[in-house]
Amino acid sequence: MNEDDVKKFLQGRSVYALDPQTQEVAACIDYGTDGTCLARFVNGETDPGVYGFEGDTYWTRYDTFRGGKRHVFRLESKGPGVAQAYFADGTIAFLQSHSEKPFDPA
Repeated sequence: MNEDDVKKFLQGRSVYALDPQTQEVAACIDYGTDGTCLARFVNGETDPGVYGFEGDTYWTRYDTFRGGKRHVFRLESKGPGVAQAYFADGTIAFLQSHSEKPFDPA
């Protein structure tokens, strides 16, 4: 996805983070328009953070999730409202979706 696509996909949206193998929801991330985000995990825990954009990638840093470290991701579109995230080194990350069940026929 290009820079504009990444911003449109995340900024000001709530995005479900799903296991890429099982498509089970792990969390829902609320990306504010002000650069803040909030991870709401399925176990009821929450973790505030910040995010930003760098060209066609984005980064996140949460208070505790992923060790509180800054991570950079790129997104690959998998269909309307669905993207596979990859860490900067190419390792697969969460499947991201604007819907809890991205591939269920409506």
